[in-house]
Formats: sequence, C-alpha cells, structure tokens
Amino acid sequence: MPDKPTATPLENAIFITGAGQRVGEYLARQFLELTDYPVVFSYRTQRLAVTELEQKGAVSIQCDFTEENALENLVKKLNIEVNSLRAVIHNASLWMTDEQAPCGSEEFHDLFKVHVETPIYLNQQLAPLLLKNTGLKDIISLSDFRVSKTDASKIGYMASKAALQNLTKNFAAKFAPEIKVNDIAPALIVFNKDDDEAYKQNRLQEALLPIEPGEEVVWQAVQYLMNSPYTTGSCLQLNGGRNLK
Repeated sequence: MPDKPTATPLENAIFITGAGQRVGEYLARQFLELTDYPVVFSYRTQRLAVTELEQKGAVSIQCDFTEENALENLVKKLNIEVNSLRAVIHNASLWMTDEQAPCGSEEFHDLFKVHVETPIYLNQQLAPLLLKNTGLKDIISLSDFRVSKTDASKIGYMASKAALQNLTKNFAAKFAPEIKVNDIAPALIVFNKDDDEAYKQNRLQEALLPIEPGEEVVWQAVQYLMNSPYTTGSCLQLNGGRNLK
C-alpha cells in the first residue's frame, strides 16, 4: 500500500515519477508484466490505476513535486524502499498554456519545479542508488518533440521542457561512463478522450506517419535506451516524421 515500507529493500528497481496515469502508468505495467525488475513509482493524485499497480506488486509513494520539502521526503522514502536502482525515469509532467501559467505566477514556477528542479535534484540524490547496480544504469527523461519547433501559446512550458533536454545532456557528461542519461521527446502518442474528430484529423496530418501510435512506442524507446550500452546524451524523437513537414 502507499508509503508502507517493503520488508526487504528492493534491488535493481525501476523508479518512475508520475506513474499514476497515461504513459507513466503504461510503463510501470510493462515493467511489472514483462520484466523481473521491481517497480517503485511516485504519483500526485490517488487514482484507480495507482491501486491497480500496487496490487500488481509496485511500490507507490505519494508526492506533489510543487510542495515544499516534497523532494527531500521522496528521497528519504526511496532510500528505505530501495537498495539499488536499475533506472530512473522522469515522466512526471505539467501541461499548461501561458494563459494558465503566466510568467511570474505560481503555476509558471511549478512548470520549472516539475520539469527542471525535480530531475536535477533526483539525478544528484539517486545516483548512489544507481551506482550500487553492477549492470547497466540509466536515467531517462520524457520531454516534448515540440521543443524543436515553436508554440507561441506555451512559451513557459516549452522553455521548461527545453531545459529538461539540456540538463539531460549535461548529466550524461557528468555521470559518464557509469550512468547513461538520455531523453525521449514524444509528439502525439495518445489522444485525450474528449478530443473531437476534427482535432484528431488535424493532428494526424501533421506527421508523415499519420497514426495514433499509442504508449507502446514509448515503451520501445525506453527498452532501446536501457539495452544499448553505447547511447548517452541523446534525444530520441518519437514524432512520426513531423520534423520533415
């Protein structure tokens, strides 16, 4: 159950932030069902998916990265639950327009807390747990393909995701050769339930491969990066050819 320490600290665990829904939840399920790695994940809001992941054997830790002392408390709990880590996946994300998060607002600062401050802090604090693993070691972040394009309505969001890509490269240099550090930059992965057909068609036509690929492509990217001994400091784009249109 949430925040209840395991009897024996986990070895070679996967830690995923923001795995209570969507892509993060999917990744946690795949690790639980297809690998032998234990899974520890953070979530912000209690959802049915959180309970289901717990029932499958995952360890959950409730954490709102925008709250004071949240990161310090998370790391303390992780050091109780985990003896060594195989990978850290920075999946937690906030999506807000500039109208929703105007410069200087609390919401604006939250974008940078979640997308920049949290990965920096966790990379620094969790590196010792990764180094206790004797095999390959990975830190993987999920940014956004649109950082390479423009979106004048989401300047704050885009700036924070661009910073995430940049810190990934710098940590790759800092942690080499012991820990590989890479980024995945998705474009459209899954439509929201309330997206209408006209919107869907417009989004699909932005790509050379006009499909809704689903979370499986993110899982495939994660597996590639984890299994490759020769990839670090990269940004793997999942964009369906949008960069060519």
